[in-house]
Amino acid sequence: MSANSEASIIDRMVGATKLDVDTYNDVEKDTTATQQALMVVSLVALATGIGTFGSGGIVGFILGIIAGIGLWALWA
Repeated sequence: MSANSEASIIDRMVGATKLDVDTYNDVEKDTTATQQALMVVSLVALATGIGTFGSGGIVGFILGIIAGIGLWALWA
């Protein structure tokens, strides 16, 4: 991936999946990447909520989403 701070979210997701060092350096230098990170975390939190729906019903769904976003915010 090139050192382009305007990289698309898809390019960054693919680069992160491939553990591409240039992608990580690009994101580290981009002070506006937080919005993209929140979008990715929200997608993962939604997937977590869907996964916990089977065992916890609607409460598991909601708690899965809240936990996913909340833990990311705490860690960030």
